[in-house]
Amino acid sequence: MPVSPALPKLHSRIVAALTEARRDAKLRQLDLAKRLGWQQAYVSRYETGERMLAVDEFVAVARAIGIDPVALLAQVLGGENGSTDRSQTTW
Repeated sequence: MPVSPALPKLHSRIVAALTEARRDAKLRQLDLAKRLGWQQAYVSRYETGERMLAVDEFVAVARAIGIDPVALLAQVLGGENGSTDRSQTTW
């Protein structure tokens, strides 16, 4: 089944928000990886788009950075059209 072009774009925005939050928290990739019990290369690979994050990984990363994953996702989705109202969203 083909993947919708909107999904990779959404994933890219989510990863960009996570990367920005990591930098704002003054965490290096290595610091975040240690908090998660991952290799630094794994953090690098999702930040560069080499691999996609699963939902549970997204939640773990957000929490390890110290941010609310739901709030971050709402912010990313709100950036699509300037609103956090998702009632009219079609995927």
